[in-house]
Amino acid sequence: MEEPTPLSQVVEALIAALGSDLVALALFGSQARGEAGEDSDVDLLLIARSLPQNPFERRRRVQEPLLEAGIPSVSVLARTPEEFTADVTPLHLDLAVDAVILYDPEGFLAERLERVRQLIQEAGLVRRRTAHGWVWWWREQPRPGWSLTWEGFRP
Repeated sequence: MEEPTPLSQVVEALIAALGSDLVALALFGSQARGEAGEDSDVDLLLIARSLPQNPFERRRRVQEPLLEAGIPSVSVLARTPEEFTADVTPLHLDLAVDAVILYDPEGFLAERLERVRQLIQEAGLVRRRTAHGWVWWWREQPRPGWSLTWEGFRP
């Protein structure tokens, strides 16, 4: 089996490629939860300014530096700061619980994930493991028309 690439090399390659456009990097998924198996990949959330709109160009922009550095087995989910803060999604909930922040010099991601943890409490959400993976449940089912936004939970 191939030895995993140290995360520090991944971070260094992305900092070198994106420079000051790189806002934050976080490990998430099974690796972050300490549940990775032999076949588990490395999932990274990358937040950067000036990412291409075209999904293929965006993927190339964030994957090429890793491939050039000899780091092939990393899955990168790339978002701009505006895209990351557009909505609160189930991914945000999982990140708030699991993410390991690898790079966040301005505290952008740490602040947002702390806010999501507050929202989880406000909304009365709990995460449970099922046979199909992790799912979010309500402690008390909210009324129809509820919303969960950066401003708060509206039951």
